[in-house]
Amino acid sequence: MTKSIITSLLIIFTTISLYAVEQPESHRDKIDAIFSQWDVPGSPGCAVGIYHNGEIIYQRGYGFANLENQEPIAPESVFYVGSVSKQFTAAAIAVLIDRGDIAPDDDIRTFIPELPEYERPIPVKSLIYHTSGLRDLYALMTIADIDVAGEISTPEFLDVIKRQSDLHFLPGDEHVYSNSGYTLMAILVERVTGKSLREFTRQNIFEPLGMSNTHFHDNRNEMIRNRVLSYQPGEESSFNLSYLWNFEGVGPGGLYTTIADLFLWDQNFYNNRLDQAPHLLDIMHTRGILTNGDTLDYAFGLDFNTYHGLELVGHSGAFMGFRAQYDRIPAHNFSSVILCNLGSINPAGLSRDIIDIYFEELIAEYLHDYTGYFSNPDFGVSCNLIVEDGKLFIKDHSMLEGPLRYSGKDTFTRNGWEIRFIRDDMNIVEGFMLGTARARDVYFVKK
Repeated sequence: MTKSIITSLLIIFTTISLYAVEQPESHRDKIDAIFSQWDVPGSPGCAVGIYHNGEIIYQRGYGFANLENQEPIAPESVFYVGSVSKQFTAAAIAVLIDRGDIAPDDDIRTFIPELPEYERPIPVKSLIYHTSGLRDLYALMTIADIDVAGEISTPEFLDVIKRQSDLHFLPGDEHVYSNSGYTLMAILVERVTGKSLREFTRQNIFEPLGMSNTHFHDNRNEMIRNRVLSYQPGEESSFNLSYLWNFEGVGPGGLYTTIADLFLWDQNFYNNRLDQAPHLLDIMHTRGILTNGDTLDYAFGLDFNTYHGLELVGHSGAFMGFRAQYDRIPAHNFSSVILCNLGSINPAGLSRDIIDIYFEELIAEYLHDYTGYFSNPDFGVSCNLIVEDGKLFIKDHSMLEGPLRYSGKDTFTRNGWEIRFIRDDMNIVEGFMLGTARARDVYFVKK
């Protein structure tokens, strides 16, 4: 790795925020308001953790961890985090790469020869980046009429994966999310080290970082202190239990953890304390590259996104009735973690709401790029875009008037309509394309 790349990475992952993230009482009130609908007797809810510059600046539980005994959710409640687990499985692989025990380009059949020999070898890195061509494990189980709630062992998961006589696509050609790859990664760790993923991560990640309430759950009969149960909405404001007691699959999921333990993991991204893997951060933030040369927005169990000009690194999780979101803003040493036990909750949207609160001024400054009067000469209509309360609003157009929701770089949505802004050679907004499924690309020019 060149000196310039290492320097760039250090800048990205050790920057102390130049933007003053404040914690006034009004912020706490706004966060409480976001979660107020679940902060009531008899409702599941969420645990929320907000980290900034090496501190947990906010943590609180909303709703109940167990409706039967009315146990409230607290910061120490232990949640199943779904696919947020993937970054920990990928970290185990990164440790093995750093030690030289495996290499990203190694053929997976070197370690798991039970897999068929396909037209193109499947390298280890393609499992990490979801570019292997292996179809998703849980989709295959549905096809094979295998109930994921049954007592299924790791060899049985492997048996489902290896039944594929061909691949979805050739390894490296496409990026299609697949839990099969991360299941194989858990098996790979065990084949290389002689230790289960649970034991290897305990010894090499969780214990060194002090994450005493985190583990990969590979024993269905084991009791977990402070464990949260999950639910789905029932009829007439009731809730149905959605917890799969028998499930013990690890790799793509399977991690139980807490707000406090995730803080310790979060801080390791700024100052790596895992001495046995000194290059861990460089490895984990290495994005995948397709065979056509395109760079992915996905690294080692980490999604790279932008939100209102802020660079986000994180991952979501959803399984049973659990929902989780972990968003990190490296340039400001700021993170939002939301762990929920109700399947109808969207923690990704709630995380963005939290970011809106703490970065209101920066976001408003970013949104001002899109303000002004815009018109369409074909229909003789115009509208005014303004920033109000930290959000971008359409005014003077009765059918679309209201706040816009950010959906990607230069792109917003409103009531099923997409607004995609167009920039000139000087990177200045000159107009936008308004469209929906049946009427795309109607151009509005900025006056």
